[in-house]
Amino acid sequence: MKSFGFTLLEVMIALAILSLVAIAFLRFQAGSIRLIDEAHYISLATLLAKEKMSEMETKGFAEPGKSSGEGEESFPGFKWARIVSATEVGNVQKVQVKVLW
Repeated sequence: MKSFGFTLLEVMIALAILSLVAIAFLRFQAGSIRLIDEAHYISLATLLAKEKMSEMETKGFAEPGKSSGEGEESFPGFKWARIVSATEVGNVQKVQVKVLW
């Protein structure tokens, strides 16, 4: 006697394999979303750091020391710190800008 259908065991094994693949895909998708979100924050932090450097270039370089603040409307939730230090080379200053979120 020939059987043209599937047994319950075959269907259960197929569903188990399909479930494992679906779970792996969902984890991959969640990881991708997290990485996209992190890349967005890194891009905003880079823009804020560039803005603070440009601000310093246009207003003139400050005396050695520290300054800090929070991001404006364009950068909510971001904090920045700028450290200006003198160097051994004439009129050259070392400027560090750190951005946190």
